[in-house]
Amino acid sequence: MDTRAAWRALCAAAALFIGLAQAAEPVPDLAGAQAGMAIGKVEEATQRAYDDALATLDAAIRQAPGDIELAVSRCRFLRFYGDPDVGRWIPAAEDAHASCTQQLRERWPNAPQVALFEMETLFGEEAAKRGEAILKTADHWPSSSRRELLSQTSMGHEFSGNPERAGELALLAVRLGDASRTGAAAQYLASQKKLDEAADLLAKAAPSENPMDVAARVKAALALPDPKAGVAQLRRQPNLMEFVDREAAARAYMRAGDFASAQRVLKDVCIKCEATRSLKFEAAMGARDYAGAAKLVDLTDRPNFAMHLSRFATLAMAAPLTLVSPTMLPGVAIFVAYLFVLLLAPGVVLVPAHYRGLARRLKGRVSEPLFPAIGLWRAWYAGAVALIVPMLVMLLVWPEAMADMFSGNAEASATMFQAFLIAEITALVFIAPALAGMTRRQFIGDRAVLRTWWVVLLMWGALIALGWALALINGALGVNLETHQTRMVAAMAEGGAQLGGPMLSLLILALVGPVFEELVFRGLLLGGLSRHISFGWANTLQALGFAAMHDDPPRFLFYFAMGLFGGWLVKRTGSLAPAVALHVLNNAVAVGVLLWVG
Repeated sequence: MDTRAAWRALCAAAALFIGLAQAAEPVPDLAGAQAGMAIGKVEEATQRAYDDALATLDAAIRQAPGDIELAVSRCRFLRFYGDPDVGRWIPAAEDAHASCTQQLRERWPNAPQVALFEMETLFGEEAAKRGEAILKTADHWPSSSRRELLSQTSMGHEFSGNPERAGELALLAVRLGDASRTGAAAQYLASQKKLDEAADLLAKAAPSENPMDVAARVKAALALPDPKAGVAQLRRQPNLMEFVDREAAARAYMRAGDFASAQRVLKDVCIKCEATRSLKFEAAMGARDYAGAAKLVDLTDRPNFAMHLSRFATLAMAAPLTLVSPTMLPGVAIFVAYLFVLLLAPGVVLVPAHYRGLARRLKGRVSEPLFPAIGLWRAWYAGAVALIVPMLVMLLVWPEAMADMFSGNAEASATMFQAFLIAEITALVFIAPALAGMTRRQFIGDRAVLRTWWVVLLMWGALIALGWALALINGALGVNLETHQTRMVAAMAEGGAQLGGPMLSLLILALVGPVFEELVFRGLLLGGLSRHISFGWANTLQALGFAAMHDDPPRFLFYFAMGLFGGWLVKRTGSLAPAVALHVLNNAVAVGVLLWVG
């Protein structure tokens, strides 16, 4: 390379280096600078406006130094600019607000305006406690100040989870003219069963401009006897509809029979929330939108399996054609498999008993049956009927029972008791063919059987003693005595009382139920087992099945003992009557206590 070529190459490299260096230098951000200047101007304008407003307030206070309202207004102004979470934060305002508040306390320590001003910064339990303390000395306050105190204290209780006290104070505030707490007051009246007063309060109140109050009014209206009361409240404040809880609005529409509007309100609400999904299902069923209801059945949702199974049963009863939809097919498979398992379940005990009986006969040991007409096939049939028929009937009469059967969260209702009654009677009808061949004495006994009444009473006393002992032991161990079984029995007792009075509950739960269970366990199951194995083993197995069926772990030994006692009475007397009497006595006392306590 010659000298000129080298010089040209060097110049080109230098030019390239200078160009790259210039490119790397930051270009002035004119847009950013303009934004910064704009922000600065706004900050300056805000500061000037703040200073001018504060000066105006100070001038007004100098002219009227004893005006407490002006003094409180000045402190409220400083609080707004001194709290970054409330308004536009100005550093100087924070310290000024603290000083202003201290001056208020020192100059007017007992003034209602000062107490109310300080309560404005409190929330929840803190506001409730402070308000309750002030209420004790606020009897002499002007009605307007007392009204505001009641309202603020009421809201404090509401947000701290004490709705009853919140409603009580809200009612007092409303009676002093505070319309913003009308909803809370109406809810309180409804909870106290003062439905006419609640309805009158809502009817006479002017339309509210407070979103929280509008929502509370709708919820209060849902407790009223008038099914259209909720919708009436919704229509009074149409401009605030967006602030009303969608679920409350949907319930209002459904109570009024407008299921389409309920579906519209719930359309965009959380589909994964179980409470919302239940409402959507109810709205879809009411609107006869069975395809939409089927989409809300998801049997793969394990945490909420019981609820989805309830929806499956409800929808299957209302619209059988939906069973072929993709979301319903898993339910069909589960239900068929469940029935098949229940059908085969008695065989877990009866098949081994059959082969044990064969082995005994080969050894020349023949068991003496309690009831010659009863064999293992009848025992199997009885077990299958007891497991399947009541469940199927309950589902046909009351599909919602499925959720209660799996979750144990039954609520008392006449419908539930009616479904149980029909299920028990149907099961008795189905069990009757298996009893063919049994004699009158084997059912109801004779004079010799009647003379064993003292044995029945003795065993009943033993059961009561065992029940008390188990209660004391479980209590000492901290065992929760409330179970699926106790909740279901309590709900059925109350439901029967709602349907036909306490005597109906007593009749069905203390007579029909025991008769059916004794026919199954001490009649057909014990009778069938005793034909093939020794009475001791037969009695133990049927008692275990009887105890397991009640699904009440803390009282398992109690039910097991009752099964053993009942089987022994059948063996001693050759009749089911004493076992039935023992069972009836036990249930009569238990149901009587439930009804008396309730």
